[in-house]
Amino acid sequence: MNLMPKRNLNKQELYLIALKKHIKWMRSLGLNVGDDGHIIKSSYNTNDDGYYPTTDLSDIHPQPKLSNVIGNGIKTDNSWKIEESKNFTIVPAYNKGPYMVVNRKDLKTAGRKV
Repeated sequence: MNLMPKRNLNKQELYLIALKKHIKWMRSLGLNVGDDGHIIKSSYNTNDDGYYPTTDLSDIHPQPKLSNVIGNGIKTDNSWKIEESKNFTIVPAYNKGPYMVVNRKDLKTAGRKV
């Protein structure tokens, strides 16, 4: 058993420990990282759009064509929600600040112990 107390690490040592963990994490993501923490480009792209050495998958998986139509073009019927919401109201809960949804039948006893 070690009876010597642990010494406090200075800022430089803490930085190096954090850098080592960060490099390990970046390598777990599949990035080519040098020992100094900088990302090494594995191939240079002519258009140079990205920062990371990723593979361009646009040729393999082409993007779907976009259109201005949302969903199947049929508007859903929400009239039942409006009719059902007329049976309820929102009131302060027990005069405390938050609000609660109460049935209109129970509106007189809302917030009281019955």
